[in-house]
Amino acid sequence: MAKKKRANPEIEQIKTELMSLKIRQRRLEEFLLNFPNVDDYIRSWTSDIGDDELFNETVKIVRKYDRASASLLQRRLMIGYARAAHLIDQMEEKGIIGSANGAEPRKVFKAKK
Repeated sequence: MAKKKRANPEIEQIKTELMSLKIRQRRLEEFLLNFPNVDDYIRSWTSDIGDDELFNETVKIVRKYDRASASLLQRRLMIGYARAAHLIDQMEEKGIIGSANGAEPRKVFKAKK
């Protein structure tokens, strides 16, 4: 009867780790293939102008004070800078306010009646 050779534990551990890495690689490839296109994601996010629930309130505030700044929106709406800046960008894209000109306040365009 032939004596069965005992497997080296280090070799068995390496084989197990290799199989584990192959499984992880396959899962990562599947994840990346299903990952959304970054450009499509950005386009969908920026195309939703006015979807912010505070957008209409923001327009009222800007027209009331006849100036537009992130700090004004932060104080009046009690929101953070990022959201205030995003609302400013939305209003600029909609043509409600003018573009930034250094430290000067943005021009507020009158509403069309």
